Amino acid sequence: MTTQTWMELESFIRTEAGVRATKPVTASDRLEDDLDLTGDDADEFMGKFFERFPVKPGDYEFSRYFSEEGFNLLAILAMPFSRKQQKKYDKQPLTVGMLERAINLGVWDSEKLAG
Repeated sequence: MTTQTWMELESFIRTEAGVRATKPVTASDRLEDDLDLTGDDADEFMGKFFERFPVKPGDYEFSRYFSEEGFNLLAILAMPFSRKQQKKYDKQPLTVGMLERAINLGVWDSEKLAG
């Protein structure tokens, strides 16, 4: 990736995710855990990402990377007893590096981006 493209991606992340200018943005930063993008905010961020950069959505699925809005106490309590509930909350981390690779590929290919 060119320095210019990285600067555009970093600027986009700072603007859309509200990351302070003093906080470094790295390829290993996870959108949900490190940049605090969850639920509707994460969905809006990714929509703007696909609008801003020349990346086709490909096989992108919101539920692969993010949990839905809200808190379900019964589902949380059932997790130790249900693999289905565990899998529902077990998400693949989406990193800034994956966004960078998607820009290079021009399409969201989950298998290639995870590697």
